[in-house]
Amino acid sequence: LDVASPLFKSYMCMVHSRFSTNTNPSWDRAQPFRYMAHNGEINTLRGNVNWMRAREGIMDEPWQGLGLSREEVEALFPICDPSTSDSGNFDNVLELMSLTGRDLPEAMMMMIPEAWQNDRLMDDDKKAF
Repeated sequence: LDVASPLFKSYMCMVHSRFSTNTNPSWDRAQPFRYMAHNGEINTLRGNVNWMRAREGIMDEPWQGLGLSREEVEALFPICDPSTSDSGNFDNVLELMSLTGRDLPEAMMMMIPEAWQNDRLMDDDKKAF
């Protein structure tokens, strides 16, 4: 409904017309998302969801700058919703990172890190990023 509204304005709109392949199709899982468009599965999904869930308990500081109380922050949990597709959860985390002060390129680099495991020439600081 967002895109059909005459009040909705955007410089660009990308629409993905295919349903998810690893979840049951439903309109609430259809794209477009708010921050990204993705066509495929996220292979590291379980680890990323666990990482995000483990950090929900310490998410006070970034929200203080936005004037949100702890109760308002907790109403957003879980950031990674089990009923949402892998792409939907990626979009949720990307939105969270953007709204709490990361610029989109930095957030994308954090969420999709460069392959480093077998790269002996890569700087240790870059690997730690």
